[in-house]
Amino acid sequence: MVSKGKMASALDFDPGNPSYCSDGHRDIVFGANYNAFATKFTGFSICHPVYDDAKVLKCVQHSLRSVMCSELPTATFLFLPNWENKSINAYRALVRDNPKYCTTLGFIPKTKLTYAMPTSWKGVQRNFSNHTWSIDIFAVWNKEAIQQLTDASPYWLQTLQRSIPKAVWEKIQYLAREDTDHITNHVFPQYFKLKREDVTGQERGQTINSLN
Repeated sequence: MVSKGKMASALDFDPGNPSYCSDGHRDIVFGANYNAFATKFTGFSICHPVYDDAKVLKCVQHSLRSVMCSELPTATFLFLPNWENKSINAYRALVRDNPKYCTTLGFIPKTKLTYAMPTSWKGVQRNFSNHTWSIDIFAVWNKEAIQQLTDASPYWLQTLQRSIPKAVWEKIQYLAREDTDHITNHVFPQYFKLKREDVTGQERGQTINSLN
């Protein structure tokens, strides 16, 4: 179902996704879309941003505003750092305060995180420092996305868990959450309302078919 990569680069994007966004303007020559925040997030995306607190918070805010503004099935799966000092993780407050749209799926413990050895370094000894943070896995989604995902692949969560065996997974009941919304009265900035959706014709057609 995931078809878009947000905050990727020409070196680490998933070639299985039809499109990806990069912070690097030069990546346009490699088929990237520049600036993921230029449009509202729609459809199913994965986002693993650079570890900058302001950028991480902006990713969560943008994902949250996008699902609240769209009637299209929209889900963004985020892989975000969980620093040792949790008080500085501003994005976690957004996740905690908006259970209607945000679900914690699990985390990858810092002891399980390893660096991938570049192929050009084979045969060369390199010592990497140990990670001091774990990686949280969140879903920011609307009920339309949950329903479409469940209908298309009832065992999607089990498949995801098998694909990331190092993660510790939460027991989630995302279809039985209370219908609470702590930011219903949130006033969206005018500039955000004017952003176009990054929806494809195929995604819009799938939504129309599901309503018929």
